[in-house]
Amino acid sequence: MKIVRSFSVPVSETVVRERAITFLTQAGFRQQPDSNGYLHFRRGSNIGALFNFNPQRWACDIHVQIKSEESSSEINMEAEISTDPTEKKFAEELVTAEFSLLEAAIITNEFKTYNVNALKKRIAAHVYRIVGIFTSFTFSIILGIIAGLFTYIKLNLSMFGASAIGAGVLLLLIAIFLVLWREQKKTSL
Repeated sequence: MKIVRSFSVPVSETVVRERAITFLTQAGFRQQPDSNGYLHFRRGSNIGALFNFNPQRWACDIHVQIKSEESSSEINMEAEISTDPTEKKFAEELVTAEFSLLEAAIITNEFKTYNVNALKKRIAAHVYRIVGIFTSFTFSIILGIIAGLFTYIKLNLSMFGASAIGAGVLLLLIAIFLVLWREQKKTSL
């Protein structure tokens, strides 16, 4: 996912460069060799994007281009962050907040980093909710099969009757699953 931002500041190119490097280093980025006139920074890894609730460990590349005229500069920033599509809004929130803090740091020379703790909790809750819903779906299938077998063996019903009871239990549990899934999709984290 790419996020792009541009802004102008009344600061020279050397000061912008120095402050951008300081801010992004404090935010956990490692400076990479410059490419095509851009400052290049990297943080996290692709494995971090798959197995971590901390969005600061997701693979993220930031390119900063500075165009300067005398004592003012135009800054173009582009971030490319690798994340699961269901976590896109969390990645966007993180990068947008960090871009705003970077802009403030360049203008004011005050370096504040984004507190990611609340975002980590929301990401964990999101993932746990999805895992819980899929687990309940699997459990529904198992219970439907067990109900059918139980009625066939213990109640001596015909295979058709036992299958109908098992299917009824399964359909009931799947209906509950679908209601939970719909609520999950409506929930704003």
